Amino acid sequence: ELADDNTFANKAHGKRLARAIATEQVRWFTETDVGVADDEDLLGLLRDAGCAQLLIGLEATDGHELDGIEQKSNWKARRADRYLEAIHRIQSKGISVNGCFILGLDSHDEGCFERVGEFVRRSGLHEVQLTLQTPFPGTPLYRRLKREGRLAFDDPWERCTLFDVTYTPQQMSAADLERGFYRLIAET
Repeated sequence: ELADDNTFANKAHGKRLARAIATEQVRWFTETDVGVADDEDLLGLLRDAGCAQLLIGLEATDGHELDGIEQKSNWKARRADRYLEAIHRIQSKGISVNGCFILGLDSHDEGCFERVGEFVRRSGLHEVQLTLQTPFPGTPLYRRLKREGRLAFDDPWERCTLFDVTYTPQQMSAADLERGFYRLIAET
């Protein structure tokens, strides 16, 4: 594993890295953003270098749900309408995509579970990672939810697992978020 959330954000560096890894003749995986699908040359180099899988944080299924989750830009929100095409382009090179989704965003209502499930079925994702939005202490999300009185615990570190509800969602109850999350895990 190359443990870097943005391994191929810099395409020129990514191509040099892929060429170097190719000489090792190993199978490997890494994390990157969906923008890797835009570069056919890079995808070919990744395939030839033994890349077995790319873990990609899609986070949600459409731009509306993603609007505002990034502090300085709405890059993912602007790309969401091309997610299906990007997944197909990557997987057509023999590189599986592990699509990661966050449930419980402020834009999520109880329909988010069905939307994610349907997206996963349509996309043909080889693997899926489902997590809950988690306000880690010290982060802007934590500070905002604390200001809004939405944190469920005073000392949440023990529950910062990505699988525990630690706040009150905006458009559903905490119990509905937890129930829908575990139901979606069982179905996906």
